Amino acid sequence: MRNGYFKLVFTENESYVSLFPHEDGGDPIQIDELRDYLVSKGFPGVDIVELKKIVDNLTKQQNLKIASKKGIACPESFRVIISSDRMSAVCRFFPPSTGGAELTPADIKSTLKLQGVTMGVDDNAINAYLADRHYCTDYELAKGLEPTSGKDASIEYFFNTNPNLKPKLNEDGSVDFFSLSAISLVKAGDKLAHLTREEPGEAGYNVTGDKLPPREVKKLTLKFGRNIELSEDELTITSLVNGHASLVEGKVFVSDVYQVSDVDTSTGNIEYNGNVCVLGNVKTGFSVKAQGDVEVRGVVENAVVEATGNVSIARGMNGMSKGTINAGGNVVAKFLENANVNAGGYVHAEAILHSNIICKGDVTVTGKKGFITGGVIRTPSTVSAKTIGSTMGVDTEIEVGTDPRLTLKMNSLNNEIATLKKRIEQSEPVLVTITGRVKAGEQLRPEQTIYFKQLSQQYKEMKEELNRKLNEANDLMEAMDGETDKESCVKVENYAYPGTKITISETSIVLSKPVQHGRFVRDGADIRVKGL
Repeated sequence: MRNGYFKLVFTENESYVSLFPHEDGGDPIQIDELRDYLVSKGFPGVDIVELKKIVDNLTKQQNLKIASKKGIACPESFRVIISSDRMSAVCRFFPPSTGGAELTPADIKSTLKLQGVTMGVDDNAINAYLADRHYCTDYELAKGLEPTSGKDASIEYFFNTNPNLKPKLNEDGSVDFFSLSAISLVKAGDKLAHLTREEPGEAGYNVTGDKLPPREVKKLTLKFGRNIELSEDELTITSLVNGHASLVEGKVFVSDVYQVSDVDTSTGNIEYNGNVCVLGNVKTGFSVKAQGDVEVRGVVENAVVEATGNVSIARGMNGMSKGTINAGGNVVAKFLENANVNAGGYVHAEAILHSNIICKGDVTVTGKKGFITGGVIRTPSTVSAKTIGSTMGVDTEIEVGTDPRLTLKMNSLNNEIATLKKRIEQSEPVLVTITGRVKAGEQLRPEQTIYFKQLSQQYKEMKEELNRKLNEANDLMEAMDGETDKESCVKVENYAYPGTKITISETSIVLSKPVQHGRFVRDGADIRVKGL
């Protein structure tokens, strides 16, 4: 394959352009390129229309007279085309005229340098051209080098780092509360994490000599708390004690697990800076407070259980209307009866009876029974159960779609704002009356002056406090709007009975007839039932 090309030929008294047709699928002569070449060599008066006719019908070499004089000898030359990203330099060569000199490797490199091409020049490509010259043909004689990508550092953890694991469902429909796998127990000497260091990339360059830096790689270090040992090469951490491993904001902690048989008169209240495992029961009137997770393998009675992490109660809780669970994470229990639960994560149980539940995540009631009867459940997420309410019409309230903690805070703020407004309204008439008397020239007694100043200061402070509260309420309202979960719903597998009140993002409905196998969702200003 060879492109069509042209060459200047001179006799003693005349100048010609020799036209060579393309061969074997090559490109024909470009008429614009030919015209520009002739102009650059001192032949501007060529009839380009006639020239184009000849080129379009060119099938064999043909000489065309372009001047009745002998031209000046032209050496072999080339045009340099640098790509827009400056990663490539392509050269297009033109033959020497009669008497013109041919290019040498040094000539080509020198011209490239003058054109700004200083890096990535390919000697092999230059030699390949000189060994078999094809004119009016593009040769890539210089290439830039792309920077090589490095590799980000990574950390592999050898314990469960997912705090949201949910309990397994057994084949018989019951929930296995003894195999939650949410608590990552480790032994002394266990490997906790391994760091693979970053691998920096290598810089590249473009053909004009600019350095192209590689992408910056991510660097990591192993972060950890007490009870953990770092290897000499600082790549591996291992546990020094038997305990529980957790990952908090990229930092590994190992806490000793405090075990106790029962929480009763023999132990008193438990307060521990770590995880607590109660092998038996938590008796009425006692409390367990942990800076970590709390696991109770028996029953919790009318007691208080608090944890910054998760709470799991294998045999359930009967709180007798006063028992309380406060968890920063998830709460999992066999059942919750007459209990007050506040969880930062999800709540999972086989049954919930006459309890007040506030949580951030899903409320899931599954297992053989799977019913929610009585009480109030509030979550910005989703509530799922087999049965909601009862045939006896027990009042049962389910609220989803908005964060109940924000709602409670907003209610409290509104009460404070109302109180401030009332106090301000009570103060204003007194201030107006006294101010009017002063303007009228009345002389106040000393005790009246003191009272007036105190009341004025209180009024000013109340107004400032009111403005702060109003701004806080506006911010909280925006936060509540941002927290609203449009995907929140209430799912019932069997029946939701009359007397059940369902609220989705402040839109409420009280069931007047049973609803079977449905999903309550908000649709505009209404709540509708759709299929599961």
